[in-house]
Amino acid sequence: MNKVTLLITLLTCFVVSSVLQGCTKESKTPEDIAKDKEFSRIEVVLNDAVSNQDYRLYGIAGRRVVLPGFETENFSEIKQRCGVRLLSGTGDVLKNNKDRDERRENYQFALKVNNKLYALCLDRMSK
Repeated sequence: MNKVTLLITLLTCFVVSSVLQGCTKESKTPEDIAKDKEFSRIEVVLNDAVSNQDYRLYGIAGRRVVLPGFETENFSEIKQRCGVRLLSGTGDVLKNNKDRDERRENYQFALKVNNKLYALCLDRMSK
């Protein structure tokens, strides 16, 4: 009887540990999924820029064009050196919180891309 009890206990421990191992699998949160999408969007834009040799920086439309990451720089010089294209879906009219969130996301996207595009633009000019 002791052997049977020991066997059942060991078998139970094995089953429980197997079940718990399955539960510890790391699942992605919505924030992780959003970051992955943004990263892939940045990769696509940079690959397109290199293949087309189009290193124009992204601007955010509003009362004046803002270049995320280059607000304190001379806009005219950057525009002449690299060029500027407006990020679609931007503007200075925010009707609700969703518009505000989208503007914030577009700004962060342009900020990350512009830093890399500017480096590529300067690299192209030095050659």
